[in-house]
Amino acid sequence: MLYIPHEKLSLQWSADNQSLALSLPWVSMDIDIEEADKGWVQDAIDHLHISPSNQNVQKLIHNLKDYPVFYIQPRQIEAFEELDLQLPPPIVVDTSTPTRLIGTFECPLSEEMKSDMIPTWTWDWEAILSKARIPGTDLYDPLSLISYLICYRLEWENTTWSGQDGFGKALISLVQENETKFFQAIGWVAKQSWYVTKTFHTAATPALVHFNKAHELIHHFMCDEVGHYKFMEQVFDDLNLNRDDFPIESQTRWTLSAFKKAAASSPLLFSAMINLFEAAYYEGQDPISRAIRLSSKPHAAQGYDLHYKINQEHRHCDMPLHLAAYLAPQTYDHATLTLGIFELTLNFLDRLEERRMKA
Repeated sequence: MLYIPHEKLSLQWSADNQSLALSLPWVSMDIDIEEADKGWVQDAIDHLHISPSNQNVQKLIHNLKDYPVFYIQPRQIEAFEELDLQLPPPIVVDTSTPTRLIGTFECPLSEEMKSDMIPTWTWDWEAILSKARIPGTDLYDPLSLISYLICYRLEWENTTWSGQDGFGKALISLVQENETKFFQAIGWVAKQSWYVTKTFHTAATPALVHFNKAHELIHHFMCDEVGHYKFMEQVFDDLNLNRDDFPIESQTRWTLSAFKKAAASSPLLFSAMINLFEAAYYEGQDPISRAIRLSSKPHAAQGYDLHYKINQEHRHCDMPLHLAAYLAPQTYDHATLTLGIFELTLNFLDRLEERRMKA
């Protein structure tokens, strides 16, 4: 397996030549480098984008692979031979426009969501697909597609309201200006999370049959997720809020409905959509927890902290790629279905958050 540094990955030595500054549109960090390692690290930097197969480039990216800074080079078609992999099932979808995709995927929108429907696709699908196309075929490597899509999502979110920390900034402003409204906002967020974690098991269950090659892994992951809604119930209790006072938004319900549909019809989309529920790995504190700790009820952050701790320690962010490893080469229909549902869902959720927090 060859790790390809994302094309926008930048590595620069610090002024004192003791550490590396890593930069991408969605992440930046400083990496301390031991004196004995500087030689091979410099060689990796020199070959980072011109020769990613260089052994030192691979060594460096392997050391950074906990973070979303790379994608996986498409394998040759021969690499899939004699492997017991899940074949893509027949599907009939029209991905030419968002409206046609919704109609042929048969996961209808509520009336209120239709106003947020993007009229045309805005992502560069061809650029994404080109990173995953298996040489000499019209098929796509599922590991390449999902690993690049995770990075593409992060880059796209960096241009959106929520991705520019609009959500986090709105929470910080509320906790400073009107704590009552702040707690109501936390209640609303917690209700969406409660519904997702409460419904996840039911939505994922069809994959146990329709993605049977990964049955054991899916079952293990589902068991790992059981009871996570109780973390959100703890938040409601700590804030003395009634969970039933907060709505489950149509966008939240639709996302779980689309996930259930994927579990029964497209193992590739099912695998990729886990990334919508499990954030990419990062070090630090859950952003919602950080805001709650600025309030007069800092103990209410515990539910978010416990949930964050389990997800990070169990590396749930890696589950999309673990599942993709069970998949055979994918057809254009499954690849574009995955891109379309991703683009639609992220747009719906971004607009929902912005509208709610600015209300």
